[in-house]
Amino acid sequence: MPSPIQRWWDRLLGRGTAAITVPIMDGAIKPNRALDEATVVLNLAGIDDIASDGQHLWISAGTGLYRLEGQQALEVRRFDAPITALAADGHGHIAVALGGRELHVLDAIGATLAQTRALAGRALHCANALAFEGRDGLLVSDGSEQYGPDQWCHDLMQHGKTGKVGRWNWQLGQSKLLAHGLAYAFGVLAGSGLARWSESWKHMLGTVGTNGAALPATVAELPGYPSRMAQAEGGGFWLTCFVCRTQLVEFVLREDAYRKRMMQEVHPSQWVAPALSSGKSFLEPLQGAGVKTMGVLKPWAPPRSYGLVLRVAEDGRVLSSLHSQVDGQHHGITAVAEHGGALYLVSKGSARLLRVELNPAGDVA
Repeated sequence: MPSPIQRWWDRLLGRGTAAITVPIMDGAIKPNRALDEATVVLNLAGIDDIASDGQHLWISAGTGLYRLEGQQALEVRRFDAPITALAADGHGHIAVALGGRELHVLDAIGATLAQTRALAGRALHCANALAFEGRDGLLVSDGSEQYGPDQWCHDLMQHGKTGKVGRWNWQLGQSKLLAHGLAYAFGVLAGSGLARWSESWKHMLGTVGTNGAALPATVAELPGYPSRMAQAEGGGFWLTCFVCRTQLVEFVLREDAYRKRMMQEVHPSQWVAPALSSGKSFLEPLQGAGVKTMGVLKPWAPPRSYGLVLRVAEDGRVLSSLHSQVDGQHHGITAVAEHGGALYLVSKGSARLLRVELNPAGDVA
């Protein structure tokens, strides 16, 4: 970690952690049309998360828990608060986070088996991702202790660092923290003896081993803000980036006077900040390269919203990617899951469930 003197020097010279540069999308992250060419399985208002138990694909949308049946979503249970995270295992258990503040483990028919409102004695406030770990463990990411799941942009603009990740043994009712003081935790994954989590505002993934010791980051300096993950059958995992970085936003994040005044005087929908969808209002902030020319928006324009999913190897190498570029429709990818030989994705920005066929090697066909 840089020393206070090093951070001051970086701010003075505009380098290191104070730089406003953004990694380019090239190589395995070269833009394509895979997400816009994906099959639209269904439109569902409020769709946010998905999970596969090997037999069924489960979907959360608003306060409803659904199961995919063919091309339709069959409602299984409705709750009193929005479902902000979802997970399923292969033993008939479903886990949901309600309103970001409460966790429930359900059986296959939707009856509650266990529930909690805290991790290691610390109240949940923004539970936004879940992952089963074995038969009795549940990994949980709690993005912020100041803002709820729908106010992620407020946490970004405030340089939030109050996120935490924990493990809940729902059978015994015990829990422990794996990491805290995170710059928005949004995504957890168990596998290969490791527990991973996404730290969105630092554009990286964190990892701990089976002994609880933190491991060096193998995925860092991403071009987007990482979020939920899912295991890939061919090895490695899928990583969603729910919004992407731009130099303009990086600049605003470092200009404290402008940023604070913007938050006080401008409606959040018009902040110079990333979004899950865009192009719906002429009041949205616009960069020069994003101006339509001859009625066409350039796909390489600076992204206010974008669709991005990465296929990542166990050692952290990005192997391939799926995109919905600036002029595309399927932005704000918040969840991904392999199911029935295909890759299912949630485009929260367009309120759609998408499907992409996979080849025998487990990559995009």
